[in-house]
Amino acid sequence: MMIAIVLVVLLLTGLPIYVCLGLTSLIFFLYYEIPLDLLVRTLYSGVDQYALISVTGFLLVGTLFDKAGITEALVTMVRRFMASFKAGLAVITIISCAIFAAVSGSGPATVATIGGIMIPAMIRARYTPRFAGAVSASGGALGILIPPSNPFLIYGIIANQSIAALFAAGVVPGILMAIALAFTSMILLRFFPNYTTQGAQETRVYQPLTFREALAAIWEAKWALLAILMLLGGIYAGFFTPIEAAEVTIFYSLVVGFFITHTMKLKDLYQALADALKLSGTLIILVATAFVFARLLTIQGLPQALGQKIGELSEDPHVILLVIMAFMIFVGTWAETFSQIIVLTPIFLPIITRLGIHPIHFGVLFVVCAEIGFLTPPFGANLFVAMKLANISLEEVSKASLPFILTYTLVLVVLVFFPELSLFLPRLIFGRV
Repeated sequence: MMIAIVLVVLLLTGLPIYVCLGLTSLIFFLYYEIPLDLLVRTLYSGVDQYALISVTGFLLVGTLFDKAGITEALVTMVRRFMASFKAGLAVITIISCAIFAAVSGSGPATVATIGGIMIPAMIRARYTPRFAGAVSASGGALGILIPPSNPFLIYGIIANQSIAALFAAGVVPGILMAIALAFTSMILLRFFPNYTTQGAQETRVYQPLTFREALAAIWEAKWALLAILMLLGGIYAGFFTPIEAAEVTIFYSLVVGFFITHTMKLKDLYQALADALKLSGTLIILVATAFVFARLLTIQGLPQALGQKIGELSEDPHVILLVIMAFMIFVGTWAETFSQIIVLTPIFLPIITRLGIHPIHFGVLFVVCAEIGFLTPPFGANLFVAMKLANISLEEVSKASLPFILTYTLVLVVLVFFPELSLFLPRLIFGRV
């Protein structure tokens, strides 16, 4: 209990999360007279992991895709194809977010890219700005569930699980979530027109697409589609490990950007490297201090004690898992995604393993909880991006996001009770996981 109190007090001071974790660990290592050389060895072993290379790799891939024009080409193709369906722009936005998630790995980045295009279009089509913002924010959260996913990378490292299997596990839940969000939008537009649109009917954008035009749109986005095929197809087919796939895709992005599209300059490469290094450096420090904090908790037997207390709530693993998910959603309203994964995984992983819950399945549930955190104030990163794009207040976009938060929660419950939705594809591709 004292460890938790000290950590919370330090967090309330506004210190960076890695400082809070490291300082808390140091205080109690000294208090319990634990040899400090163990702290140093744990710091080193925490970052001495080959899989951490993939974190930097995928962060750099996302930046280079933008600089090389791959992201823009993909968004243009998606817009053209989606305009050929007689569906509302809300549905088009969510589907576009799901497709763009295959090259993003980030929720806020998906909102910024797709929302930057679709929010103005939705407002012109007589959507209310608050609903347009909510649709983009909720669709953008798919960016961390549909692979490649940066949170899956971190979870895989902390939980010592296959990153490729985690990527595969996110596909079916991601598609299911996208369909559920699309249906939610359709229901809201059908039964709550005064809340969702500025008038009885939305102005729909419909542009029939001929076969020749479809081929032309695909051809224009060929480098983007090839990047996705190489990145994910290479991993699932067994040609690359996730680390190798990231490095190959980096080289591919450089070739496309410098020699094919000619959109990338040396200053762009420098900026991409600088951005990736800043973020990956922060994450590596977080991982190191999290390993020390986890070692402290293990020495004190806190995960075991917490597992015993939670186990007393019910004999049904599903009930216990729902309690853990509720706690994670609550934490997600206050904490950043990577911090949640780094701090909570060592605490809950022994508990769910003892309950017979597969760590890969738990990782998917964890990421869905993080998606909900993107949509809940005061931290909700997606909400802040959407409110700026829609030029509305945080309160307005938060209220409009409530139906989508409910959808995320309902799908989370379905995933809790039907783990094969997460585990089916990894077992099909990789055999026993």
